[in-house]
Order: sequence, then C-alpha cells, then structure tokens
Amino acid sequence: MYRISIWGTGNVAYRLSIELKAAGHAIPFICGRNETSGKKLVHILNKEENNPHKVREITCFTNDFHSLKDSDIIILAVSDDVIETLAKEFSTIAFNDKKIPLLLHTSGATSIEALECYPFIGVLYPLMTLSKIKPVDFKLVPFLIESSSPEGEKILTDIVFSLGSEYMISTSDERLKMHLAAVYVSNFVNYLIGLAFDLSKPYQELLMPLAIETVRKAFLYEHPSIVQTGPAKRGDMQTISKHLKLLEGMNEHKYVYEMLSKLISKQ
Repeated sequence: MYRISIWGTGNVAYRLSIELKAAGHAIPFICGRNETSGKKLVHILNKEENNPHKVREITCFTNDFHSLKDSDIIILAVSDDVIETLAKEFSTIAFNDKKIPLLLHTSGATSIEALECYPFIGVLYPLMTLSKIKPVDFKLVPFLIESSSPEGEKILTDIVFSLGSEYMISTSDERLKMHLAAVYVSNFVNYLIGLAFDLSKPYQELLMPLAIETVRKAFLYEHPSIVQTGPAKRGDMQTISKHLKLLEGMNEHKYVYEMLSKLISKQ
C-alpha cells in the first residue's frame, strides 16, 4: 500500500481520499487553501469506521506543499486551471534520499503535459460524477490512467486494483474525448432531468423508472438511435403542437424542446 497525499478539498478529493483510506492506503496529508474544508475531511478520514485496515498513520491538514515530500504519491484533485501552476510549485521540492513521489492529476480534460515540469507524472481520472453528499461504489467507477513511465503505470494499476475498479490506459486525447462524452451522458442529461422536474412536480419520482430504463436500453444496442422513440422520431406533429402549447411562456423549455425535436426527426 502507498502513502498518498492529496491536494484539494472538493468533491473528487473527498470521495477519492475516503476510498483510498478504506482500501488500506495511508493518507498522511490533505492539503489545500481551504482550511475549513480540509480539516473537516481530515476529521472524517481519521474516524475508525473509515479505517478498516487499521492504518496507523493519522491524516493531517497542511497548506505547505513541502510537507508532502515524503509521500509515495501526490494527487492534485483540483480545478483544471491550477494544475500546471501547482506542478511547477511541486517541482521545486528538495526531495529526501532522491525519492520522488509520483505526481498525478485527476482531470479528464487536462493533458498530462500540464505536469511535464515535474519528473515523475501520471493521470488518475475517475469517469464518474462525484459529490460529497452522495457515496459512490468505486467498484462501479472506471478509471482512465496515463503515465510518463512504466513504473508510474504500475503504481496507477496498483491503485485502481486496490479500489476494485476497472481501468483503461489512455492517451490525453482519448481521455479528453471520453470527458466530452461524459458531459453528454451526465451533465446534459442532468440538465434535461431538471427541466422535467419543473414540469412534473410534485410527481417527479414517477419518472425515475423511465429514466433508468432509457439509459439501460440505450447501451444494449449498437447505437442509441436504434431505440429512439417519441413524437419527434415518429413525426407526430399533432402531439408536438400540444406540447409546444403547454410550453408557451416557458422560453427555456420551448427552445430545448424545439431544438432536440428537430435533431431527433433527422435521425
């Protein structure tokens, strides 16, 4: 198992650190500029129920990146726009006994080249929506991994195996495409569900079985267009007109409905 320090206190840092600790890794430091969030996460990580392997090393909070020099791995679980800046800061660390930690970022949209000023680098990207308020079974979370060396790749595979997760070795270009695809199936779908909530309250939960079955069915065939249904697909202009009449005065809803119906009708 590894000593893994994490720079970041947001959603990815929160979920990933808890899972890594539960898998038996030591988390010596949670680091970041948000001390309040960082100390809350440290408190959670040091709870007995989050340490089933009885890892002896406690987790501490710091905002001094020099404290991380004795870690085996440093994970930058931060927003994309600060990854390169942090990598430059970490490249100035004077390492003990020539031991250089593996520096990772967790971004789907940022190239591994953002870390290139540092000598030992990689990417650990969880292809999953993560949030502090809802736990996720990491056995269902696929990871896209990339490293600058075979040694780094071995460490990355060790990590994902310890989490019980599936993984794919990918280039930065491949990972960017998968990140874009993830925006479609997660962020855009969630936005559309929000519009559906507006129309269906207080009965929105009745839509859940339909939503689950729609996604499940979409992945069973060669392409989701094969199982596309609805008034736009079958050219049912009478129903579409009724829907648009319901949406009068709801400009956002009407715009989305008309745009998507037009695109679906062309499939």
